[in-house]
Amino acid sequence: MSRSIPALLIAGFCLVSAAAAHADDLVLADGGQSAYRIVVADDASPSTRHGAEELQMFLQQITGAKLPIVSDREPLGAQEIILGDNAHLRQLGVQIDFPALGREGYVIRTAGQRLVIAGGAQRGNLYGVYGLLENHLGCRWFTPEVSRIPKTPRLVIGLIDEQQIPVLEYREPFTFDCFDGDWCARNRMNSSSGRLEAKHGGKVMFGSGFFCHTFANLVPPAKYFKEHPEYFSLVGGKRQDGYAQLCCTNEDVIRLCTEGILQGMKAHPEAFVFSVSQNDTDKHCECDRCQALAKQEGSQMAPVLALVNRVAEAAEKEFPDKAVETLAYQWTRRPPKTLRPRPNVIIRLCSIECCFAHPLEQCDSPANRAFCRDLEGWSKLSNRLWVWDYVTDFSHYLMPFPNQRVRDDNIRLFVRNNVKGIFEQDTYNSPHSELAALGGYLTAKFLWNPDYDENTALTEFLDAYYGPAAKPIRDYLDLIHDYVEKHNLHVVIWAPPTSAHVTDDLLKDANRLWQEAERLAGSDAAVLKRVQLGRMSVDYAIVERVRAAAGKQDSPPSPLAALAVERFKPFVETLAASGLTRLHEWKALDIADYRAKLAVALRVQP
Repeated sequence: MSRSIPALLIAGFCLVSAAAAHADDLVLADGGQSAYRIVVADDASPSTRHGAEELQMFLQQITGAKLPIVSDREPLGAQEIILGDNAHLRQLGVQIDFPALGREGYVIRTAGQRLVIAGGAQRGNLYGVYGLLENHLGCRWFTPEVSRIPKTPRLVIGLIDEQQIPVLEYREPFTFDCFDGDWCARNRMNSSSGRLEAKHGGKVMFGSGFFCHTFANLVPPAKYFKEHPEYFSLVGGKRQDGYAQLCCTNEDVIRLCTEGILQGMKAHPEAFVFSVSQNDTDKHCECDRCQALAKQEGSQMAPVLALVNRVAEAAEKEFPDKAVETLAYQWTRRPPKTLRPRPNVIIRLCSIECCFAHPLEQCDSPANRAFCRDLEGWSKLSNRLWVWDYVTDFSHYLMPFPNQRVRDDNIRLFVRNNVKGIFEQDTYNSPHSELAALGGYLTAKFLWNPDYDENTALTEFLDAYYGPAAKPIRDYLDLIHDYVEKHNLHVVIWAPPTSAHVTDDLLKDANRLWQEAERLAGSDAAVLKRVQLGRMSVDYAIVERVRAAAGKQDSPPSPLAALAVERFKPFVETLAASGLTRLHEWKALDIADYRAKLAVALRVQP
């Protein structure tokens, strides 16, 4: 499932070799020694200084040589790694178009016996360090605990003349296992939920309380409904109290929303995005003014966008560097005919209704076809289009969810349609959901570079994370993905354990593959634990299918009944020790209660 588009601006070439150096090559280290030093300006940004420290640390891990970090007030040396825009760079006369690189782009370039890494001061210099380490020296950061740092006594770098500018301004794998700040920065994610500090260059930050579904916060019904029911949506001839929507054409509502956003921007100067967006329900306003505008524009988004544009117009005068965001979500997803978002408005288009077992644009599901039409429509209307995408089963966090193969396809589709930011909602409120670490890594690779090879990403992760157990787990991934492709099965984000994409026979085959993975893990305790955590997904599907069959009257015994009894104890013991806090999005897991009720359904001792 590969299609290629120019996702990053890349020029030149690089050769890393342990062989004898050519005349123009840079020998960064040999036999644990190095003549090189890292040069940073005294007034460098925190992320640039952190980049120098990261480069020093990883080069030492790779070669054994610890390169000193020195000030650019030192005289120009013969062999240097020059990081950022500093006096040594200017002395060399290396021309770099820093405005074109923006906050996150960078250049890596050899200049004689010197190596230049220079880019945007906020994150570009730091990302350039990670670009060198990853793309040219072979480093990988799979999870916060598992990485690949190659070792070589002799590190030689050939000619490099490379420029990279990320195609996406906002990249978020919204996964609990991926919130670690160092992991985010090393994989060049600027996640709003990542624990990213000043040393990481910060992040794309939403105003506190202004992430999404903000109507109820901006105009609280408890505060206003009694005296001003006209502020709230008219549905079936009745104004709605409680959690509904706003009457978006009401001038007082527009004023209150504007005041709320301006107050938020004043209170949170560090934030960039502030959402003015519908509550997470329907109940849109049916008043004459709202519906006249909706009819004129052919979309219920029209009244919402008219409100958002008014707020954004006021915000732009006082805060020209900030953005106002709204959701194109469910009943507001269809783009209007002529109404356009203002330049400082971000439209965040949501794919919640779709099938995620096939690439969005290749799937024959009516929901996917409709979404792709709306995506294309918004791409023509919006200067700043972001996407809210979904990559887990929110009703069953442990269910097998065969969408690892489609992540790169979907991200490339978004990029081709002028999308500038992507939020991939995964299991954000619990660790160790279904193959969460793998999903997070794949998502990060494709968000930074949508052309990153899918097979390479899968292979390098599985080999590093599961070691000798990698092959049967890759066979398992092929098993579940091949099945939905062969039978053209559509899988949504609320698929139950009885879903057609997991059959009894498939789960028996999957169980055998994970059993083999456990055997191959052998005495490696760390790998064995990772395998057991991964196996919970198949165990969950097995025991929950049997529980569902047991709950039906006059239902014959499940073909998985004996296997469910066999897997009950190892499954619940692994689950209890895993740290997983939820089996679905909405309620915390009570492991004792879950175990007891499951035991009753399976007719085993708890």
